[in-house]
Parts: sequence; C-alpha cells; structure tokens
Amino acid sequence: MNVLKKSILLIIFLSVTSTAFSQFGARVKYNLNTFSGFDNYIDENTNGNNDKIFASNIGVGLDYWFRLKKYRIEFLPEVHMGLKSSTNFENSGTNTSLSYFGLNFNTQIYLFDLEGDCDCPTFSKQGPSLSKGVFLNVSPGVLYNTKEIATELVDPTIKSNHLNFKIGIGVGYDIGISNLFTITPMFNYNLAPGLLFNDLQNIGNIPPTPPIIESSLNQLQFQIRFGFRPDYVKSYGRRR
Repeated sequence: MNVLKKSILLIIFLSVTSTAFSQFGARVKYNLNTFSGFDNYIDENTNGNNDKIFASNIGVGLDYWFRLKKYRIEFLPEVHMGLKSSTNFENSGTNTSLSYFGLNFNTQIYLFDLEGDCDCPTFSKQGPSLSKGVFLNVSPGVLYNTKEIATELVDPTIKSNHLNFKIGIGVGYDIGISNLFTITPMFNYNLAPGLLFNDLQNIGNIPPTPPIIESSLNQLQFQIRFGFRPDYVKSYGRRR
C-alpha cells in the first residue's frame, strides 16, 4: 500500500507541476459492477431477493499526456479513485460499501489516423473529424480496493482490502471545444480477476461465508475526460 500511495502522489505532483507546458486531464466515471463468484454466492443464499452488492459507483481521475513522435499512439498515465458505494439489505441491519484507489496506464490508438500529425490537439488537425477523433483505448492497471460490511450481527465493521491487477479496453472520441479544451467521452469494459472476499460474513440473513471467496470484477464504465492543453496555446501564440 505504501508503494501505491507514493505512486499516486508522484503522478499528482507531475500532473500539477507540468500544467504550464503539457496536456493534462480530469475524468468523471460511472461504473456498473458485477462480481462473478461473490454475486452467485449471494444469489444462492438469498433466493435472488437481494440487490447486487457494490452494483454501481462513481469514479474520478487525473491524468498526464504524452505521445509517440511519429504515430498517433498517445499515453495517459492516470491516478483514479472509486467513491464509496453502499448497499443496504432490507430488514437485515446490514450495510456494505466499496471504495478503491488505482493506477491506469491508458493507451489511445487512433487507428484511422495512425500516421497523422499529432503535434497539436486533435481538433486543430486537417481532415475528417470522425477519423481523426476516434480511438481505441487500452488501460492496464492496478486497484487497491476496500470492501466493508457493517451489520448488527457482527461488531466492529468487517473490512477486506486487496491489491489486484486489471485490464480495460474500449473506444472514445475527441470533441474539440477550443485550442485549450477537449471533451472526450469513452466507453470501457474492465476486468479485474482474483478479487478475494475474506471474512465478509453475515450478509443479510444468510449463513457465514467460507473463509475465502474468489471472484472477478466485471465492469462496464462510461467516462468523460476533460482535457487541457496550455502548451499548445502558448506555442500557437508565439507562431502568430
């Protein structure tokens, strides 16, 4: 966890201190989550009457942009967090919550404009806007997740923390607003295998769980990136 915290602080520092000469972005995300093994266990022990645990949550992120020199393959390392989401099991006195911190190494590949000039923002290029704005997004990374259960049957609150690798793939489209500002909607599918649910027992009125339940996070994610390029505005002004 110490390594993850240091990595997050480093990316934040680089992002903040580099804003005068580079591109950076902020992201807002909406996540739909399913946990294959754990959701099945809950369904089997509650006759499918309970809501899915940790079914959705909101995420935010901050990234820093750089690129290949001759091809439109762009890299956006990102620090992000998932805000806590809660599920209250009716008449059971049980509340669950999920939150996480993570690092993504986002890679955007502009398949329809791979050899295009990428020394300026997408919206300043010549040519059809669709082909120069659409990209494939690949995002390997790590997640440090915290799962909590507060129940009247067990005191104190039970916590389960784990570090997991994840991989994501999706598509996005750059929408240029000005030389300074770009909005980029994206849709991703993320997979994080090997999540462990340790000692998360007494969910609702079901029997205690086994010591370890292994599951996989399957996540459908819609996000919007707000990109800023102050370096382009400065260089454009000097050229004029």
